[in-house]
Amino acid sequence: MSERVVVALNVLRHDIDVLELAAHLAARKRARLVAYYVEETNLIHLAGLPFAMEIDRFSAAERKIDLPRMMRTLRTSTEQIQKTLYQLNERLHIDTSFRTLRGHFVSAVMSEIEQVDVVFLSRRTEPHKSHAAKRAAHYPLWVVFDGSAESERALRMAVDLALLESTGLCVALPAATDREAEALRRQALECCAPSGAVRFVSVYPFDASNLLRSMRHTGCRLLVVKRQNGGFNKAISETVPCPVVLV
Repeated sequence: MSERVVVALNVLRHDIDVLELAAHLAARKRARLVAYYVEETNLIHLAGLPFAMEIDRFSAAERKIDLPRMMRTLRTSTEQIQKTLYQLNERLHIDTSFRTLRGHFVSAVMSEIEQVDVVFLSRRTEPHKSHAAKRAAHYPLWVVFDGSAESERALRMAVDLALLESTGLCVALPAATDREAEALRRQALECCAPSGAVRFVSVYPFDASNLLRSMRHTGCRLLVVKRQNGGFNKAISETVPCPVVLV
């Protein structure tokens, strides 16, 4: 396969579990695993300002944003990811590569990917949230299916990932009427009959906020969507509290 499995991470989206899942997908697809680490330009510029402060969300303590300390944090983070990639390479016998980018998290990665790549955008990770992470492991995987060829590919990918994760699947249908929803449901089952527990949910009007409201009822382990132009990918990545896979 010419396909690559790409994982995007940064200092706020340091999700090793997603890197692990992407590695297993790459092994299954016989694809190359590529990890991009994005250094947020705005965050680095902010750290260089003399008046920049940060507030610890748990202790409410204020402290100056220190550029050298931030750069050390970035270096430690990238070293951990590279170590994990080496271990995945040894364990799963897959080709891996690592590259550092600078810019906005989503746009920097999207400028580097190829049309056939599968892209994992890590969720924001928070300290002291291990219990929430454990709960998320039992949530279903979500995918958006609108009947297009691109969404068919996303659905097939979602089925593969649901099997890898041994979890249920929720299929979001952007349908205004029950008739449209039933037509999309039938098409989804015809193009890729999912195995296991599958639930179909109508989401209309379809946008990032409505999708998020629907996902809150069940929780979401992972969201799979087709790659789109404009700001939709960015809005989804910044809105939903789970990793996003662009296909």
